[in-house]
Amino acid sequence: MLTMSRLALVALGLALAACGSSKPAGPPAPKPLTADAPLPDSCKVSEDCTLVQACCGCNAGGKQIAIRADAVASFEAGRPERCAGNMCAQMISTDASCDAEAVCGNNGRCNVAPHMQHE
Repeated sequence: MLTMSRLALVALGLALAACGSSKPAGPPAPKPLTADAPLPDSCKVSEDCTLVQACCGCNAGGKQIAIRADAVASFEAGRPERCAGNMCAQMISTDASCDAEAVCGNNGRCNVAPHMQHE
């Protein structure tokens, strides 16, 4: 039978052993923005842009947002952390972005716009 002091020493040893373990590697981190890299929503033409589901997509009471087409993989990789704790409704959204398209606006940013209404 272990005495209380031995039990405490065993618990301390287990805690110290756990501190030395490394946590498993997750998905690769998105590339950091650099001065010469385009912003995730900057564009020159509408073809640079695409729509992606926000944390809660159109089939879950949410909406879509416009980002650069080449930023989709990074956006999707960051979804678990960015959307942690969000609760999505089990309903079809009526948000205008769910019936829209991605366009490059006059401000040089990807925007959500109603179909056929480019800026």
